[in-house]
Amino acid sequence: MRKKGVGALAAALAAAMLLTACGNKEYLKDIKAEKYVTLGNYIGIEASAAEPVVEDGVVDMYIQMYIQSPNATSEEVTGRTVEDGDTVNLDYTGYIDGEAFEGGSATGDILTIGSHQFIEGFEEGLIGAKTGETVTLNLSFPDPYLANPDLSGVPVVFEVKVNSISVQTLPELTDEFVQSLNMEGCSNEKELRDALYDFFYQSAVKSYDVSIESTLLTAVMANCTFKELPARMVERFQKNVRDAMNAMASVEKMTLAEYMKAYFDMDEEAYRAKFEEDGLELAQQYVMCQAIADAEGLNPTEEELQAEIDHLVEMYHYESEEEYRKITDIELLREQIMKDKVVYFLKANGKIEAISAENE
Repeated sequence: MRKKGVGALAAALAAAMLLTACGNKEYLKDIKAEKYVTLGNYIGIEASAAEPVVEDGVVDMYIQMYIQSPNATSEEVTGRTVEDGDTVNLDYTGYIDGEAFEGGSATGDILTIGSHQFIEGFEEGLIGAKTGETVTLNLSFPDPYLANPDLSGVPVVFEVKVNSISVQTLPELTDEFVQSLNMEGCSNEKELRDALYDFFYQSAVKSYDVSIESTLLTAVMANCTFKELPARMVERFQKNVRDAMNAMASVEKMTLAEYMKAYFDMDEEAYRAKFEEDGLELAQQYVMCQAIADAEGLNPTEEELQAEIDHLVEMYHYESEEEYRKITDIELLREQIMKDKVVYFLKANGKIEAISAENE
């Protein structure tokens, strides 16, 4: 019933690619990349993306939703009806074609009016209701409805009883309150806002970089001609894609089939074909990058590989390098470093433009 967003695949895919797997594999070190790809032009490639910005109100919204609201005090009110911003205690039952449906009922559920946690019309329909009153809401599920595609656009009737109405009082952002959050480097409101602004800005920069890099790699691939790659190499990358999507499904506590149906409206045949296609494209991309690395002298040195291992061991708090190496495919890590160096080269030798919001 509640809305859900689609999670990012890139981080899960990057993590999955570094996990050790069993069986014989084909690595880039085992082939001569130039035998499988004829490179086209990769210098002076054009790429543009919206410049990194932090939208107005994002920091305020985050502070209210994730810092103040969890620490708010609640006081029940009587003698008036539900208003926007109130927190209400509800019992509700949803009916489709006159019959209650699974997952459409709850008792004692807590909802803040205006939080947009429920489908459109549900929260708005409770405004003006009194404590103890039962309200009938004639609504329809969104179309598409990612949480359950089978319900997309389906008419639904909710019988909702308002058990109580409360108002929340948010804590003030005093120095004492900010210090109680135990956020490193944040002892007052300004430092808190500055830290959050920097977090959102770095996220925007990462999105900008991903967009530029994707555009560059896609353009360079379009200039290449590929021969059939070794089957085991392709299978390795296809498995990486499957593992990444399985990880995303696990985060949502869903099976892979449930996840792919809910978020991409794909049955098993469709998503297996998609994984194979994406895996092949990923394999071609890495072979292309390897060919560029060979041509431009961009293969990582042992010192660069060791420096990255040291960095990851420290970042993820492994007890030792040995522990990290036991669960990591070091050859895949070497390939990732190579690709990163190639992408940096393409950006340094490309025509990159950050488009301001005014020019969009």
